Amino acid sequence: MKILDSFWNQAKDQTSLQLVGLDFDNEEFSSLFTASLNKAAAPKNEDPEAKKQKANQKVQLIDGRRRMNGSILLKKFKVDSKVLAKQVDNMENIAADANEIRGLMQLLPTKDESLALRSYLPPADAPEEVIEESIEKLGECEQYMAVMLDVPDAKEKFQAMLFRTEFDSQAVDIRDGAKLLILACDSVISSERFRKLLLYALKLGNALNTGGANEEVTAITLDSLLKLAEAKAFDRRTSVLHYLVSIVLKNDEDVLKVSEDFIPLRAAERVAMDMLSQQLKEMSRGIESVKDIVMRNLSETVAPDDEILEEELLAITAMGRFSLSAASKIQSLSNEFDNARDNFANLLQFFGEDQSMTPEAFFSTINTFVSMFDETHKDLIRKQEAKERNMRIDEKRKLREQETAAKKINF
Repeated sequence: MKILDSFWNQAKDQTSLQLVGLDFDNEEFSSLFTASLNKAAAPKNEDPEAKKQKANQKVQLIDGRRRMNGSILLKKFKVDSKVLAKQVDNMENIAADANEIRGLMQLLPTKDESLALRSYLPPADAPEEVIEESIEKLGECEQYMAVMLDVPDAKEKFQAMLFRTEFDSQAVDIRDGAKLLILACDSVISSERFRKLLLYALKLGNALNTGGANEEVTAITLDSLLKLAEAKAFDRRTSVLHYLVSIVLKNDEDVLKVSEDFIPLRAAERVAMDMLSQQLKEMSRGIESVKDIVMRNLSETVAPDDEILEEELLAITAMGRFSLSAASKIQSLSNEFDNARDNFANLLQFFGEDQSMTPEAFFSTINTFVSMFDETHKDLIRKQEAKERNMRIDEKRKLREQETAAKKINF
């Protein structure tokens, strides 16, 4: 079978594959096609605004949401990222609150972000202007991360700055808590009204439990006072607490004002001594961490000298001087807190309570009982007033009945 040659091979052999020899308008061809091809090849004139936006476009290397949140935080600081990095490196005081410092610390580059930044940035031995130009092409958040890469122990330095920012408020919390405990302890132990009230409760309890026999208890616990409202007389209406208040009302009305002695106890009820103790320990550890990071950075700039004391070295920097001052304050706080704890332990011993009892439980029990005592007193007053009102109504009714009877007799 004979294979026919391709049409295109036949066409190539027969004639020129150009327009030469054909009837066509050369000018028309040029206007239609040649000019258009030239225009297409010519460079476009970009809009100036578009060129400006393209030039301002920043290199983005991190997660979009993290970049946005970081940029919002960084806009609060009116300083260049390089200046901020230097302030952190020197652990200087910056115009930021604790939450902002914590935010800057959380904005430090992660391991993956650090790898991405180092892959983008020129090597460390590149000319400084090349490195600067690369950093300027980054977004605001990435620029901050890039300069923080060169800050040694950045996280530890931020932690030291955060500790310094929160130190005064934490010291106030501990000092105020210690003062409240001491004041509340003094209020309870010096209240003659409360001691009398406890004796009335003890005597009433012995009368109820022993029927007047000689088998008497010599003390009661504070939590037993709360049960006085639960125990009822045979009439099912009068509680033992009602009867206690009535005894006090008849024998020593001044004891009814016992709540006036316990005004400081409301605040003391909210003092968690265990939490304050833990907070004090954490502050002591925090001071040691601050001293450690200061000394580590000093070792890079100060020649070692066995004769220089640590205190003298720490006094060289602002953060070191803070650590010395804070350590002295913590020692003072510890003394105040120990004094408050001793006062409370003595209070528990004075009233025969378990030494494991917490201030919250102790003062809450007293506050609850005194509140119940006052409410019961008010209830007795209301009942007495109602009784007197009914008596007056009965007297008036009897008087009217007598007058009516007299009129009938006279008639």
